[in-house]
Amino acid sequence: MYKKLLLVVLSVITLQAAKAQTEKGNQQLGATFGISFTNSNSRTVFGNTTSDNSKGKLTSYSISPSYSYFIADKLDIGASAGYSYSNQKYDPAFSSQIQQQNKNFSATIFLRKYFLFDNKIGIRTGPYLGYQKQKQLYVYTSNENNYNSDSYGGGVNMDLVYFPSKNIGLAAGLANLSYQHQKFTGNSLGNANTFSLNFVNSFILSAYYAFGK
Repeated sequence: MYKKLLLVVLSVITLQAAKAQTEKGNQQLGATFGISFTNSNSRTVFGNTTSDNSKGKLTSYSISPSYSYFIADKLDIGASAGYSYSNQKYDPAFSSQIQQQNKNFSATIFLRKYFLFDNKIGIRTGPYLGYQKQKQLYVYTSNENNYNSDSYGGGVNMDLVYFPSKNIGLAAGLANLSYQHQKFTGNSLGNANTFSLNFVNSFILSAYYAFGK
C-alpha cells in the first residue's frame, strides 16, 4: 500500500516538474551550438557542350544565445542573436576557386508551440523573422573578392525537444522552411532571393535553463 502511494506521489511530482518548464509565465535561457563537416563532389552541365566540376570540403560552426517567455502553456515567444562561420575549400585540380569563407551575424524573433508526450519529449514548431549581416571572401587561383550583404527573411522551423529534469531542456533541429532576401553592398551583384527546405543534415544542439513559477 505504501509503495503504491509513494509511486503515485513520485509520478505526480515528475509530471509537475516537466510541465512547469512550459507553463505560462515561465522563462528560458538557452544557447544553440552547431557544427558541420561536409565533403562534396559535384558536376554541373550547361546545355550539351560545357560542364563545371567541383570537389571540396566544408567546415562550419555556429553559436546563438536565446531568451523566451511563455505567454501561454506550451507557447513561448522570444529572441536570439548569433554568430556563424563557414569555410569551404576546393580542390584546385577541379576548380579555379580555392576557398570561400563566410562570417554571419544574426538576430531573430520567434514564436514556438510545443507538442509533448508525457510533458517530457516531443516537438516544437513555429514561425520566425530574422536579420543577418554577412561577410564573404572568395579566393581564386589568380585573385580574391570580398562581399558584404544584409539579409532579411523568415520561415518555419521544427525541433525535437526533451526535458530530462525540472530546469534543463535539450533540443535538436529537425527541419526548416525559409525565405531570404539578400542585398549586397559595395559591388554590382544586386539582390538575391532564396527559398529553401532543409532537413536534418548537420549537428545542431540547443540547451536551455528554465525558471519562473
